[in-house]
Formats: sequence, C-alpha cells, structure tokens
Amino acid sequence: MCKEIRCLLLKSLKGFPDPMSNFVGSFILFQSTIEEKPHWLAHWNYERQEFMLPGARKRPYETFQHCLISDLEKSFELAPFEDFIISREPLAHLAFSMKPLDDESSEHYIIELFDFHEIQGSAKQVLEQDLRNRWVNELEIEAGCTIDGFPISDLFRTLYHKANLANRLS
Repeated sequence: MCKEIRCLLLKSLKGFPDPMSNFVGSFILFQSTIEEKPHWLAHWNYERQEFMLPGARKRPYETFQHCLISDLEKSFELAPFEDFIISREPLAHLAFSMKPLDDESSEHYIIELFDFHEIQGSAKQVLEQDLRNRWVNELEIEAGCTIDGFPISDLFRTLYHKANLANRLS
C-alpha cells in the first residue's frame, strides 16, 4: 500500500508543463534475464521523476541512431564500437499520440527503438553500477511502478506493448 502511495505521489508531483508533448527521438532496448524472467534496462529521468528506457531527443540534423549513440557516449561514458553497438536497423519505428488525462493535451511521438549489444562485459557493468539505472520486469512495467515504489513512465508501458517486447527474444 505504501509503495503505491509513493508511486502515485511522485507521479502527481509533475505539475509542470510536459517537455515531451512533441517528442522525436530514440531509445535503447537492453534486455537481460534475471531469475529466468526478461528484464529491461530503465533509466531514471530527473526532469519527469520516473524510470524510462535510456534514450534521447533527436536534433534536426541527426539520425535516430546517431542521437542515441551520442547520448550513450555522453550520459554513460561508453565508447561506440569499443563498448557497445546498437542495431543498424531499428527494432521498431513508431508514430503515435497519447492523451494521458482527459484535461491534458495530446502528446505526439515519433520514436525508433534500437537493440543494444555490449561488446565488452564492462559495458553492462557500467550501466548496472550507475545508480540512475535498474532492471525492470513486465510486472513492474505494467504496474507503472517499481517494486520499491518508484514510478515507471506510461510511455515505457506504451512502447512495451507497441513494440511487442513481451514476445521479443533477447
């Protein structure tokens, strides 16, 4: 009960205008098996106060893939082609709108999802040791909250379903 209240409280504290009302960008899908269940890497978004897939907003002069590689270099200090590669083609290209609440305006998204592949085992260690990251499972994504009460983005759940991650093999 306390965890659900904490999750709802953190979600309600987001009373500022939504910076993602029009979002064009990309996210990585890094999957791991923990206790025989698939988990996906989630990254804490300080601005939105929730966990989301690691990713970045695309600038007009960038490709979807390039914006993601740049963000992984900057945010996690990982070197492309040394520490990691991302898939050449996106796992999914999605364009959709969401209306979170009846009294809010629609949010519009154009998103590409890429597979993340570590080249050196140290890349996974770097990501796991970063306190802003954690592995989340299907139950947490569906609940919109981690097991210890931190919110998970509604967008994460939407992408989970639209990209059919539940049936995706690692």
